[in-house]
Amino acid sequence: MHNVLILGARSPAGLTWARMMAKAGYRVHIAESLGYPLGRFSKYTCTYTRLPPPKQQSKQWLEQLIQLLLREKIDTVIPNCEEVFYLASADALIQQAHPCQLFTSAMSLLTQLHHKGFFAQLTQNWPVTAPETILLTNQAEFTAFKQQKFSADKQWVFKPAYSRFATRTLLCPKAIEYSQLQANPQQPWVAQQYIDGQEYCSYSILRHGQLVAHSCYHPKYRVGQGAGIYFAPVQQIKIRQFVEHFAAQTHYHGQVGFDFIEDSAGRIYVLECNPRATSGIHFLEQLSQTAQTAIAHAVVQADAGLPATQLEMDLLQPAMHNLVMLFTPQTWRFFTQKTFWHDYHRARDAVWQRQDMLPYLIQLIPTAEIVFRAMSLHIDFLAATTVDIEWDGAPLTFY
Repeated sequence: MHNVLILGARSPAGLTWARMMAKAGYRVHIAESLGYPLGRFSKYTCTYTRLPPPKQQSKQWLEQLIQLLLREKIDTVIPNCEEVFYLASADALIQQAHPCQLFTSAMSLLTQLHHKGFFAQLTQNWPVTAPETILLTNQAEFTAFKQQKFSADKQWVFKPAYSRFATRTLLCPKAIEYSQLQANPQQPWVAQQYIDGQEYCSYSILRHGQLVAHSCYHPKYRVGQGAGIYFAPVQQIKIRQFVEHFAAQTHYHGQVGFDFIEDSAGRIYVLECNPRATSGIHFLEQLSQTAQTAIAHAVVQADAGLPATQLEMDLLQPAMHNLVMLFTPQTWRFFTQKTFWHDYHRARDAVWQRQDMLPYLIQLIPTAEIVFRAMSLHIDFLAATTVDIEWDGAPLTFY
């Protein structure tokens, strides 16, 4: 039987993959550097292995990952979070020890996509481009930007070139000091022209440049500035065409998400790329079992040759993180609004599944582990969710 290893099992996306792969007839294993990831409690997983944190213990992480691949005879590895960068960097070492499929692109491409400045440059001549984006890596570049670009005529967004969940993002500040950015070659920032309009996100599965599945949605409710918790499906042909163009240009292999903005004139801009799983994966669970199985086969079978799965987004229900919607202070201000409760009642929870209820029922356990980590490290909750797996451009070595 084909053995599939799911990495990033802390995320609901990892749980979705475990369910989809198991129902398609594959034997599913999961591995994580957390003790109680969500996917550990699913009935669809055969084994769970706790790995060292790849960011802090890269060498030990790789050693134990290879031991797992050998022990369980893993055929395919599907990463879901930022451990994808460590996996891609170790590709040659993994193949030398245990040849298997890694559902990820080469590290050189992932780096270009993850870096917000490099990604903006990549899109310059594409049909959908990034807004004007300027890379800031030192005091001189920042000074030149303030003198030449920063004015009352144009608004800017400042964000670290390597970041997630819009953490540390400065949205249209009236004034900006270099000390707020602390930009240097190791920790670059970007200044990106602010575009006012409607936000969209996409999620796609690509196999060597072939589109396997695609979804698009509006993140209607968020935690903070970045992390979406409610996903309203939308049909956006221009965004799908952008993803198809991206696939043809890069021959990308793996999961990828993009953030977009549509201005008042109907022009769409791509803001940034997430070369990993994003919340749009949860729409796949509304497909027929036949369609889900076809996606699973397309990922693990090189000769599947299957056409892209069409998701009619206007026929799908919104998806949400139910408990986060109810217990996050940022949403409490909406509780007096009928619109909020209308949205809440028409959405499907991203974790709930009648045939596999335990992950939904025990969500407080993985949440408590993250809360404890945040308190012990004196960081906020969102930062604690990725502190052990995130990658911000530092050279990776496994020796």
